[in-house]
Amino acid sequence: MKKRNWQNEKIVSIDFDGVISYYTGWEGTKVLGAPIKGAKEFVKSLIKKGFTPVIWSTRNKKQIKEWLKENNFPAIEITNKKYPSVVYIDDRCVQFNGNFSDLTKSLKKYDIYWRKKPKKIFEDF
Repeated sequence: MKKRNWQNEKIVSIDFDGVISYYTGWEGTKVLGAPIKGAKEFVKSLIKKGFTPVIWSTRNKKQIKEWLKENNFPAIEITNKKYPSVVYIDDRCVQFNGNFSDLTKSLKKYDIYWRKKPKKIFEDF
């Protein structure tokens, strides 16, 4: 396998469930949702602009690869490793700004899924 040149590669790590594929919660390893509107066009635009989109997921790589092909996505790398990336795109993230007090406040307001009614899972945090 060719060694990567991390400094020259502009990797954009993209979560699969909830970003590329519609996701309402864990329903088993073989359940993959429909593509989220605009996902394919977004991935293609990253490639066109010289970025390296990488799908970052704990799901089975073969299933994701087949799903991408069935849904006419470009062939892109799939990994469960956290690569040095320009940015990570994930539907379940809170950005850390260097202040844990702000992070605690953010967690208390966090909506676990963008597609559902808010769940205050960190109310007592």
